[in-house]
Amino acid sequence: MQPDPTPTPYGAPEASLRGVPAGPVQSETVPAGNGVNWVTDAWALFKKAPGMMIVLWIILMVIVTAANMVPLLGQLITPALMAGFMLALAQLEQAGELRLETLFEGFKSHAAPLLLLGAIFLLAIFVLVVVCGLFVAVALNAMGSGSGAGTVLGALMLILLGFTSLLLVVFAMWWAPCLVVFNQQTPVAALKQSIEAIFRNLLSSLVYTLVLLVLYLGVVVTLGLGILVVGPLIIVSAYTSYKDIFRPV
Repeated sequence: MQPDPTPTPYGAPEASLRGVPAGPVQSETVPAGNGVNWVTDAWALFKKAPGMMIVLWIILMVIVTAANMVPLLGQLITPALMAGFMLALAQLEQAGELRLETLFEGFKSHAAPLLLLGAIFLLAIFVLVVVCGLFVAVALNAMGSGSGAGTVLGALMLILLGFTSLLLVVFAMWWAPCLVVFNQQTPVAALKQSIEAIFRNLLSSLVYTLVLLVLYLGVVVTLGLGILVVGPLIIVSAYTSYKDIFRPV
């Protein structure tokens, strides 16, 4: 039996989280085809308030762009803004309305863990970029000095490992804000569980990535105008994929 909905910090009690897994969750392995469903479900939710969704996305992009004028600030606050967007989607799904002010609810209800999540992300990216740079330097030096094939191959494998780790951290940020605001997880636990979810859903994530590439091709074909739909749709798909993968314990 589904538990009774409880009041949430982003709205009135009737704006419940019935469709969102509250409390402890664990990631489940879903079929590869669900990678398509994440986007189609996102489209169904997008169609409930397309105009407001586009406005919300534009505000998000403007804020992040302006924040990026201050070094590192944009990346630091992005998890909180993403969390606010997720809360707005839950509000739309359950209460049938999309309020712009909900975009900033992450700063009000979970400011500390979300900003810490942003700081961890920045630190991880910095370390991995430095490590990848060192691996690239080693590979170039090995090729330039005529080192054996084994040395060059080893250096290239280290580069691949480094960039794979970089991608894992980036993709982990896709679900981590949801785990913080909906499931009250710590930033470290949210990132750890997000990475675990990626490994459990490599095929569905690959299908999902291919669908996103097709959407981006649509943006190119429309000379960039398609980004007004594709941009918010991709963020909404982070919410729909989160709901599909993470299930109550």
